[in-house]
Amino acid sequence: MRFLKCILIFIVTTSLLSVNGSPKIDLSDVGDVYIENSGSEDAQQHFLHGLAQLHNFEYWSAAEDFQKVQQIDPDFALAYWGEALTYNHTIWMRQDKKAALKALNKYASSPSKREKKAKSYLERDLLKAVDILYGEGTKQQQDDLYLSFMEKLHNKYPKNVEIASFYALAIMGTAHEGRDFGLYMQSAAVSQNFIKDYPRHPGIAHYLIHATDDPTHAPLGLAAANAYGDIAPNAGHPQHMTSHIFLALGDWKGVIKANIRAMDLTNAKRKAEGKGPTGCGHYASWLQYGYLQQGDQLAAHDMMLLCHQNAQEDKYKRLSSYAWQRALYLLDTEDWDGDVAQMSVSFGDDHRALFENQLMDGWIAVKTNNASAARSQLNNANQTFELIKQDWESKKLAKDQPERKLPIVQLKQLEALIVLLEGEQESAVKILREAVEIEKALPFGFGPPKPAKPSLELLGEVLISLKMYDEAKTVLESSLKRTPNKALTVKALAKIGKIIKQQ
Repeated sequence: MRFLKCILIFIVTTSLLSVNGSPKIDLSDVGDVYIENSGSEDAQQHFLHGLAQLHNFEYWSAAEDFQKVQQIDPDFALAYWGEALTYNHTIWMRQDKKAALKALNKYASSPSKREKKAKSYLERDLLKAVDILYGEGTKQQQDDLYLSFMEKLHNKYPKNVEIASFYALAIMGTAHEGRDFGLYMQSAAVSQNFIKDYPRHPGIAHYLIHATDDPTHAPLGLAAANAYGDIAPNAGHPQHMTSHIFLALGDWKGVIKANIRAMDLTNAKRKAEGKGPTGCGHYASWLQYGYLQQGDQLAAHDMMLLCHQNAQEDKYKRLSSYAWQRALYLLDTEDWDGDVAQMSVSFGDDHRALFENQLMDGWIAVKTNNASAARSQLNNANQTFELIKQDWESKKLAKDQPERKLPIVQLKQLEALIVLLEGEQESAVKILREAVEIEKALPFGFGPPKPAKPSLELLGEVLISLKMYDEAKTVLESSLKRTPNKALTVKALAKIGKIIKQQ
């Protein structure tokens, strides 16, 4: 028997029998999903599990599920649609077009043949959508065309929660130059329309969090963040994802709890693969940052030691994370003479990680009053920046990409510190103000700050050292709006308060 009839199977228990004695479907570990399809009953467990994992950004797991569906039911159209979508990582602006087309071609060898083979209008529409996503043109052009088509599908199927979810995600996928608050709020509005009726849907909760994970809009995503960890308790990304809202609100306990859970799941998977634990990576960097903001330097230090070990053993996969985590650690602990300051690894041809590390070594030299060594590191970083530019050209990175401006901010920060150390106070402040303006013009970036030292915080600290307290207070208050409850900013403002009180 085929599964064409629409059965309301939006799972609300851990395991539920569908009508006519159909096989049990258990989605208790990934979230509740359903979409009408013409696949066999025996394939529904893997298909729905894969669909939920697709929403959870557990792409490898989703692809495995969809591939199992194809083995059970080779004519299951949406199994190929689903696998193809696992190769498009919307928020991260990454796509493996070759793998996606290979998946689609297993079903039929061309878009027209795929649409003709599909057994329902909905399946044809979804296959057409994914063929647009992987069609001709640049990634940006594909994303824009895909969004336009998903909007039409959302209007055609206004009550379909799966289409609404993918539409909300597609909206954010067109923010090619970084977070666009207008687009992100459009996406949030789509998800908000469904979250009450579908409180355990992984896509609705996940995409609402992504759309609102900045300090201004984070309260709109708090309920979704509080729910999402329970929706998908055994998936690392959903556990981590809740901390996007907690970090934007400066809730360090929430950040730590969420990322401990994500790291536990990650390390359990690594152990099953015969690998040791990791202290580097996306979840690790957020956990370490949470420890730093809460003042738990010992826990942050333990993670840094493990990350350093990882970078030495598996350097080609860990270098960028290692360099960034080292910078976060040193800048927030200000432990310029400790073992982390003395750490070193071989960076090979990872120019971005090398650049980050050279800048940090320059900071160390400044903070230990070695202007000559700091100048040397600044020169090294400028030379590495030229190599980074060559990398951008080889990858055809667009000239207007915000990514191109971040290193300029970092270089100005170090230059200002060196100039200040050399006694040129006015020049230092001028350079820092330039860094602030460039950084403020960049799209807001969720997560621990990039650059690792916010320019507003650095300017505020320098102004305090120059006894320019009123301006320092204004600057630091502005910084706190971008990085709520950041420990060093709070500390600097408290210092100003004491000084003013004593005057």
